[in-house]
Amino acid sequence: MKLNIDRKAFMIDQVAALDLPTRKVVRQLYEAAFNIVNKPLCLAAAEKIIAETRREDSAFILTGFPIIPENLWETDGPLGAIVLAEVLQMVGLKPLLITDHGCVEILKAVSPNTQVSEFPVNNEQARLEAENLISKFNPSVLIAIERPGWNEKQEYHNMKGQNVSDLVGKTDYLFRYGRESGIATIAVGDGGNEMGCGAIAETVRRYVPYGAKCQCPCGVGIAATTPADVLVISGVSNWGSYGIAACLSLLKKLEYKHDGENELRLLKRIVEAGAIDGVTTERKPFVDGVPTSINNLVVNLVWAITNM
Repeated sequence: MKLNIDRKAFMIDQVAALDLPTRKVVRQLYEAAFNIVNKPLCLAAAEKIIAETRREDSAFILTGFPIIPENLWETDGPLGAIVLAEVLQMVGLKPLLITDHGCVEILKAVSPNTQVSEFPVNNEQARLEAENLISKFNPSVLIAIERPGWNEKQEYHNMKGQNVSDLVGKTDYLFRYGRESGIATIAVGDGGNEMGCGAIAETVRRYVPYGAKCQCPCGVGIAATTPADVLVISGVSNWGSYGIAACLSLLKKLEYKHDGENELRLLKRIVEAGAIDGVTTERKPFVDGVPTSINNLVVNLVWAITNM
């Protein structure tokens, strides 16, 4: 007997939210996000995309998180963005990948058929670029995947409480102007310092190390303050993005194709293009410190549940 979409979505959420990187805060963050929508998060995000878009609409996907002191970009985020972009294209949307200067070539190397745009670090340039992109493409949905989100002083931090603002394009302006214009916003995060986690900022400040007080002079913590209409919390942000792609496939009756074999192929390509594992800071096919074999198990579980 085939499982219905709601049951599959619940299982996908539980797999995507496995705390295999052992941050010990994923459950608290997940429950806070769940209480906003009262349904599986990946399903809520997929339903939001379907409700707010029509064929040929543009969809912005914001991704890329810098790792210091290497000043390289991590494997978590871009892969989720690329897989989701492929499914968005299958449902007739036009995705635009938006990232930092140091991540542009990484995304282009792994997803050569998807348009990639670099977003400015300078505040004034970022404000102008946000207005320009929204005016030019008129997107129906903005999606942030493992994308740094600014705190109440508009500073960006990693999970160690260190400031990374000098490397980050100020894409919060896109969410700000987008929300003011009535554009739907969706975000995927795993630690509370990502764009969209402003929806659960108090939970982040309470439970996440450095959530309320960071290690940089701003002193107000890593908790991101920009909210999203739907926030997906997962153990690794790529997994949450795969969950959204899987639920979109279910709702649109499409074959969901992203399995462990495809994941490993993309991981190898992104590492060759210059990405590193965000925890070990090594150029190897790990994601958030999760070994390739374990990461592939999660990816295959999402694939298997979707195709039951």
